[in-house]
Amino acid sequence: MSEQVIDQVGEYYDDIGELVELVGGNLHVGYWESDEDRTPFLEAMQRLTFEVGARLELTRGQHLLDVGCGVGEPAVRLAQRYAVAITGITVSHWQVAESARRVIAAGLRGHVHTRYADAADQPFPDAAFDAALAFDSLPSAQDKSRWLAEVHRVLRPGGRFVFTEYPRTADLTDDERAILTANTIHTPPATLAESTALAEAAGFRILAAEDWSDRVRRTYDEFFAALTTQGPALAEEYGADRIAMFTTGITTMFSLCQAKIGYHVITCTKPA
Repeated sequence: MSEQVIDQVGEYYDDIGELVELVGGNLHVGYWESDEDRTPFLEAMQRLTFEVGARLELTRGQHLLDVGCGVGEPAVRLAQRYAVAITGITVSHWQVAESARRVIAAGLRGHVHTRYADAADQPFPDAAFDAALAFDSLPSAQDKSRWLAEVHRVLRPGGRFVFTEYPRTADLTDDERAILTANTIHTPPATLAESTALAEAAGFRILAAEDWSDRVRRTYDEFFAALTTQGPALAEEYGADRIAMFTTGITTMFSLCQAKIGYHVITCTKPA
Protein backbone atom coordinates (compact mmCIF):
# COMPACT_ATOMS: atom_id res chain seq x y z
CA MET A 1 0.00 0.00 0.00
CA SER A 2 1.08 3.58 -0.46
CA GLU A 3 2.27 5.37 2.67
CA GLN A 4 -0.85 7.55 2.54
CA VAL A 5 -3.19 4.55 2.51
CA ILE A 6 -1.16 2.74 5.19
CA ASP A 7 -1.44 5.82 7.39
CA GLN A 8 -5.20 6.08 6.77
CA VAL A 9 -5.83 2.44 7.66
CA GLY A 10 -3.58 2.64 10.71
CA GLU A 11 -5.14 5.86 11.95
CA TYR A 12 -8.64 4.48 11.43
CA TYR A 13 -7.96 1.54 13.75
CA ASP A 14 -5.96 3.66 16.17
CA ASP A 15 -8.94 6.00 16.43
CA ILE A 16 -11.55 3.33 17.19
CA GLY A 17 -9.07 1.76 19.60
CA GLU A 18 -10.66 0.73 22.86
CA LEU A 19 -14.11 0.47 21.26
CA VAL A 20 -13.17 -3.06 20.18
CA GLU A 21 -14.57 -4.04 23.57
CA LEU A 22 -18.01 -3.90 21.90
CA VAL A 23 -17.05 -6.89 19.77
CA GLY A 24 -14.95 -8.76 22.29
CA GLY A 25 -11.78 -7.84 20.43
CA ASN A 26 -12.96 -9.53 17.22
CA LEU A 27 -12.78 -7.20 14.25
CA HIS A 28 -14.83 -9.50 12.06
CA VAL A 29 -18.43 -10.65 11.77
CA GLY A 30 -20.31 -13.35 13.66
CA TYR A 31 -21.55 -16.71 12.36
CA TRP A 32 -25.03 -18.20 12.76
CA GLU A 33 -26.17 -21.46 11.17
CA SER A 34 -29.68 -20.18 10.40
CA ASP A 35 -32.29 -17.61 11.36
CA GLU A 36 -33.35 -19.96 14.17
CA ASP A 37 -29.83 -20.10 15.63
CA ARG A 38 -29.97 -18.26 18.99
CA THR A 39 -26.21 -18.08 19.57
CA PRO A 40 -25.31 -14.84 21.45
CA PHE A 41 -23.41 -12.14 19.57
CA LEU A 42 -19.92 -12.51 21.05
CA GLU A 43 -20.11 -16.29 20.97
CA ALA A 44 -21.09 -16.11 17.29
CA MET A 45 -17.97 -14.05 16.62
CA GLN A 46 -15.82 -16.66 18.32
CA ARG A 47 -17.58 -19.32 16.25
CA LEU A 48 -16.53 -17.57 13.05
CA THR A 49 -12.91 -17.66 14.23
CA PHE A 50 -13.11 -21.42 14.66
CA GLU A 51 -15.11 -22.04 11.49
CA VAL A 52 -12.49 -20.20 9.44
CA GLY A 53 -9.62 -21.63 11.48
CA ALA A 54 -10.81 -25.19 10.85
CA ARG A 55 -10.27 -24.65 7.12
CA LEU A 56 -6.55 -24.12 7.75
CA GLU A 57 -6.21 -27.71 9.05
CA LEU A 58 -3.61 -26.58 11.58
CA THR A 59 -1.49 -29.08 13.49
CA ARG A 60 0.51 -28.66 16.69
CA GLY A 61 3.77 -26.76 16.29
CA GLN A 62 2.97 -25.07 13.01
CA HIS A 63 3.61 -21.36 12.43
CA LEU A 64 0.61 -19.32 11.23
CA LEU A 65 0.72 -15.84 9.71
CA ASP A 66 -2.29 -13.68 10.66
CA VAL A 67 -2.47 -10.86 8.11
CA GLY A 68 -4.27 -7.82 9.47
CA CYS A 69 -4.49 -9.38 12.92
CA GLY A 70 -6.35 -6.61 14.74
CA VAL A 71 -5.84 -6.81 18.50
CA GLY A 72 -4.95 -10.48 18.32
CA GLU A 73 -8.15 -12.00 19.68
CA PRO A 74 -8.56 -14.61 16.88
CA ALA A 75 -4.84 -15.42 17.11
CA VAL A 76 -5.15 -16.03 20.85
CA ARG A 77 -8.13 -18.36 20.36
CA LEU A 78 -6.48 -20.32 17.55
CA ALA A 79 -3.19 -20.64 19.43
CA GLN A 80 -5.06 -22.01 22.42
CA ARG A 81 -7.06 -24.51 20.37
CA TYR A 82 -4.34 -25.79 18.03
CA ALA A 83 -1.10 -25.24 19.98
CA VAL A 84 0.46 -23.32 17.10
CA ALA A 85 2.76 -20.30 16.96
CA ILE A 86 1.20 -17.22 15.37
CA THR A 87 2.75 -14.05 14.00
CA GLY A 88 0.27 -11.27 13.35
CA ILE A 89 0.85 -8.11 11.34
CA THR A 90 -1.05 -4.83 11.37
CA VAL A 91 -0.52 -1.20 10.35
CA SER A 92 -2.03 0.11 13.60
CA HIS A 93 0.48 0.91 16.32
CA TRP A 94 -2.30 0.84 18.91
CA GLN A 95 -3.29 -2.67 17.83
CA VAL A 96 0.31 -3.89 18.20
CA ALA A 97 0.36 -2.70 21.81
CA GLU A 98 -3.13 -3.95 22.63
CA SER A 99 -2.42 -7.33 21.05
CA ALA A 100 0.68 -7.73 23.23
CA ARG A 101 -1.42 -7.01 26.32
CA ARG A 102 -4.02 -9.61 25.35
CA VAL A 103 -1.39 -12.23 24.53
CA ILE A 104 0.22 -11.84 27.96
CA ALA A 105 -3.18 -11.96 29.68
CA ALA A 106 -3.93 -15.21 27.84
CA GLY A 107 -0.66 -16.79 28.97
CA LEU A 108 0.65 -17.04 25.42
CA ARG A 109 3.84 -14.98 25.59
CA GLY A 110 6.26 -16.55 23.12
CA HIS A 111 3.47 -18.26 21.21
CA VAL A 112 1.72 -15.27 19.66
CA HIS A 113 3.57 -12.19 18.45
CA THR A 114 2.25 -9.07 16.71
CA ARG A 115 4.36 -6.63 14.76
CA TYR A 116 3.84 -3.52 12.67
CA ALA A 117 4.13 -4.43 8.97
CA ASP A 118 2.50 -3.83 5.59
CA ALA A 119 0.83 -6.95 4.16
CA ALA A 120 1.91 -5.89 0.67
CA ASP A 121 5.59 -5.60 1.67
CA GLN A 122 6.22 -8.17 4.37
CA PRO A 123 9.51 -8.37 6.31
CA PHE A 124 9.64 -12.18 6.22
CA PRO A 125 11.74 -14.57 4.13
CA ASP A 126 10.24 -16.84 1.49
CA ALA A 127 8.30 -19.89 2.75
CA ALA A 128 8.47 -18.70 6.37
CA PHE A 129 4.98 -19.88 7.42
CA ASP A 130 3.08 -23.16 7.40
CA ALA A 131 -0.29 -21.45 6.95
CA ALA A 132 -1.76 -17.97 6.54
CA LEU A 133 -5.02 -16.32 7.55
CA ALA A 134 -6.60 -13.01 6.61
CA PHE A 135 -9.74 -12.10 8.53
CA ASP A 136 -11.48 -9.20 6.78
CA SER A 137 -8.16 -7.49 5.98
CA LEU A 138 -7.93 -7.96 2.20
CA PRO A 139 -10.79 -5.46 1.61
CA SER A 140 -8.47 -2.72 2.95
CA ALA A 141 -5.72 -3.53 0.44
CA GLN A 142 -4.98 -0.86 -2.11
CA ASP A 143 -3.41 -3.44 -4.47
CA LYS A 144 -4.96 -6.84 -3.81
CA SER A 145 -2.79 -8.60 -6.39
CA ARG A 146 0.41 -7.46 -4.71
CA TRP A 147 -1.01 -8.25 -1.28
CA LEU A 148 -1.92 -11.80 -2.28
CA ALA A 149 1.43 -12.30 -4.01
CA GLU A 150 3.22 -11.43 -0.76
CA VAL A 151 1.17 -13.95 1.19
CA HIS A 152 2.00 -16.55 -1.47
CA ARG A 153 5.71 -15.72 -1.20
CA VAL A 154 5.95 -16.16 2.57
CA LEU A 155 3.83 -19.35 2.64
CA ARG A 156 5.61 -22.70 2.33
CA PRO A 157 4.68 -24.97 -0.59
CA GLY A 158 1.72 -27.10 0.44
CA GLY A 159 0.59 -24.56 3.03
CA ARG A 160 -3.01 -23.40 3.32
CA PHE A 161 -4.28 -19.84 3.12
CA VAL A 162 -7.80 -18.77 4.09
CA PHE A 163 -9.09 -15.26 3.47
CA THR A 164 -12.43 -13.51 3.73
CA GLU A 165 -13.90 -10.89 1.44
CA TYR A 166 -16.82 -8.46 1.46
CA PRO A 167 -18.59 -8.90 -1.91
CA ARG A 168 -21.13 -6.49 -3.29
CA THR A 169 -24.59 -8.00 -3.47
CA ALA A 170 -26.08 -5.01 -5.31
CA ASP A 171 -24.84 -2.07 -7.35
CA LEU A 172 -23.19 0.69 -5.31
CA THR A 173 -23.71 4.42 -5.77
CA ASP A 174 -20.82 6.85 -5.78
CA ASP A 175 -21.83 7.98 -2.30
CA GLU A 176 -21.82 4.40 -1.06
CA ARG A 177 -18.37 3.79 -2.52
CA ALA A 178 -17.20 6.92 -0.70
CA ILE A 179 -18.56 5.49 2.58
CA LEU A 180 -16.57 2.30 2.00
CA THR A 181 -13.40 4.26 1.22
CA ALA A 182 -13.81 6.31 4.40
CA ASN A 183 -13.94 2.99 6.26
CA THR A 184 -10.69 1.75 4.65
CA ILE A 185 -12.24 -0.35 1.86
CA HIS A 186 -10.26 1.11 -1.02
CA THR A 187 -11.25 -1.09 -3.94
CA PRO A 188 -14.75 -2.07 -5.09
CA PRO A 189 -15.98 -5.17 -3.24
CA ALA A 190 -15.25 -8.26 -5.32
CA THR A 191 -17.55 -11.00 -6.56
CA LEU A 192 -16.72 -14.59 -5.63
CA ALA A 193 -15.38 -15.22 -9.13
CA GLU A 194 -13.18 -12.11 -8.97
CA SER A 195 -11.73 -13.11 -5.60
CA THR A 196 -10.87 -16.63 -6.71
CA ALA A 197 -9.37 -15.32 -9.95
CA LEU A 198 -7.13 -12.92 -8.00
CA ALA A 199 -5.95 -15.72 -5.74
CA GLU A 200 -5.25 -17.99 -8.69
CA ALA A 201 -3.33 -15.23 -10.45
CA ALA A 202 -1.13 -14.96 -7.34
CA GLY A 203 -0.31 -18.66 -7.66
CA PHE A 204 -2.81 -20.25 -5.27
CA ARG A 205 -4.98 -23.28 -6.00
CA ILE A 206 -8.56 -22.83 -4.79
CA LEU A 207 -9.85 -25.58 -2.49
CA ALA A 208 -13.19 -24.01 -1.61
CA ALA A 209 -15.06 -20.75 -2.22
CA GLU A 210 -18.01 -20.29 0.15
CA ASP A 211 -20.72 -17.65 0.38
CA TRP A 212 -21.61 -17.07 4.02
CA SER A 213 -23.57 -13.85 3.47
CA ASP A 214 -26.75 -15.18 5.07
CA ARG A 215 -24.83 -16.67 8.00
CA VAL A 216 -23.16 -13.40 9.03
CA ARG A 217 -25.79 -10.77 8.24
CA ARG A 218 -27.24 -10.77 11.76
CA THR A 219 -23.94 -9.24 12.92
CA TYR A 220 -25.13 -5.73 12.14
CA ASP A 221 -28.40 -5.86 14.09
CA GLU A 222 -26.59 -7.51 17.01
CA PHE A 223 -23.90 -4.84 16.95
CA PHE A 224 -26.45 -2.01 16.96
CA ALA A 225 -28.19 -3.65 19.92
CA ALA A 226 -24.89 -3.92 21.81
CA LEU A 227 -24.07 -0.31 21.02
CA THR A 228 -27.47 0.85 22.32
CA THR A 229 -27.07 -1.13 25.52
CA GLN A 230 -23.46 -0.16 26.20
CA GLY A 231 -23.54 3.36 24.74
CA PRO A 232 -24.06 5.25 28.03
CA ALA A 233 -21.22 3.39 29.75
CA LEU A 234 -18.94 3.91 26.75
CA ALA A 235 -19.76 7.62 26.69
CA GLU A 236 -18.87 7.89 30.35
CA GLU A 237 -15.59 6.06 29.82
CA TYR A 238 -14.43 7.55 26.51
CA GLY A 239 -16.40 10.77 26.16
CA ALA A 240 -19.85 11.48 24.75
CA ASP A 241 -18.55 13.31 21.66
CA ARG A 242 -16.25 10.44 20.69
CA ILE A 243 -19.02 7.86 21.07
CA ALA A 244 -21.49 10.04 19.15
CA MET A 245 -19.05 10.38 16.22
CA PHE A 246 -18.32 6.66 16.28
CA THR A 247 -22.03 5.80 16.39
CA THR A 248 -22.82 8.03 13.40
CA GLY A 249 -19.98 6.65 11.31
CA ILE A 250 -20.46 2.98 12.13
CA THR A 251 -24.24 3.20 11.65
CA THR A 252 -23.75 4.56 8.12
CA MET A 253 -21.18 1.88 7.29
CA PHE A 254 -22.98 -1.08 8.83
CA SER A 255 -26.34 -0.11 7.34
CA LEU A 256 -24.68 -0.18 3.92
CA CYS A 257 -23.05 -3.55 4.67
CA GLN A 258 -26.36 -4.97 5.81
CA ALA A 259 -28.10 -3.88 2.62
CA LYS A 260 -25.48 -4.42 -0.08
CA ILE A 261 -22.41 -6.28 1.18
CA GLY A 262 -22.07 -10.05 1.68
CA TYR A 263 -19.34 -12.34 3.01
CA HIS A 264 -17.12 -14.87 1.27
CA VAL A 265 -14.57 -17.35 2.63
CA ILE A 266 -11.94 -18.65 0.22
CA THR A 267 -9.67 -21.56 1.11
CA CYS A 268 -6.49 -21.95 -0.96
CA THR A 269 -3.23 -23.81 -1.00
CA LYS A 270 0.20 -22.99 -2.38
CA PRO A 271 1.00 -25.90 -4.70
CA ALA A 272 3.87 -28.07 -3.49
